[in-house]
Amino acid sequence: MYVPQTALLYRMLLPALLLAACSPATRENRPVSAAPVPVLREFRAAWVATVANIDWPSEPGLSDSLQQREALAILDSAQSLNLNAIILQVRPQCDAIYPSELEPWTYYLSGEQGKGPATGYDPLAFWIEAAHDRGL
Repeated sequence: MYVPQTALLYRMLLPALLLAACSPATRENRPVSAAPVPVLREFRAAWVATVANIDWPSEPGLSDSLQQREALAILDSAQSLNLNAIILQVRPQCDAIYPSELEPWTYYLSGEQGKGPATGYDPLAFWIEAAHDRGL
């Protein structure tokens, strides 16, 4: 019976490939270290979401003083939990919580996109200064 050369090649190659695929992989055995890797600096942080008023501010259109009071409460809580960083979401939805020439003010601050805080305060600068005052 005539068997084409390619079929004969496949018949010889298939068992060799299966054998190679099923053989155990060799690994380099490394000793396990009992000592943990030393941490040079801890990063203990909380994320503060501004989109959809999840964390701050609690609702759109709050007065500047209420926004600041809520921010201070979050920062005081972070300090009491011994955190050392706050990650503040500064661009909720292609807009910003800080004055920008590129992005409009966020709706979540004033209730109207493009409208900044009434007194002209910079929420991001306020957060940074208040966080630094608390060692965050």
